[in-house]
Amino acid sequence: MNANKPSRRFDSRLIQKPRQQPRLQRTAWGFVTIAFWAFYFYLWAPVLTLISWLVGGRLAWLQLYERKQQLDPFIVIALPVLLIGCAALLILWAEYNRYRFAGKERRTPRVDVALPEIARDLGASDALARQLSGAKAVTLHMDDDARPVGMTEQVLMVRPLAVG
Repeated sequence: MNANKPSRRFDSRLIQKPRQQPRLQRTAWGFVTIAFWAFYFYLWAPVLTLISWLVGGRLAWLQLYERKQQLDPFIVIALPVLLIGCAALLILWAEYNRYRFAGKERRTPRVDVALPEIARDLGASDALARQLSGAKAVTLHMDDDARPVGMTEQVLMVRPLAVG
């Protein structure tokens, strides 16, 4: 075997069909992946803490939690009022838009492209363009210049819904 030529043997490190692995093995590797991502985020914690302190996080912590548990009465009253006001504004805006656009089509309808134009753009015959327009799933047969010359319509399998 030539040393410069890459081997075409199966590389077991690459998973080609992960659904064929046992469920226990997939689950175990999922937990390993989550653990390593958690460790990665843990390593970023000092940088996030530094950024937080630089933008005022330390001052906010001191003002809110380390000030001998003092509560400002204005904040106790203002925060719930602001919360209710924001929720009311959002609901009013949504209702206004629902009333404004009810029963109206906001999108302009698309103009259908003529079959001869489709055939010309595909490089196909008019008859093939007519066949394509009426089919749901097809396999196109192409010539050497990548122009469609024929088609085979595929039958779509419809599975009955499971009841129960």
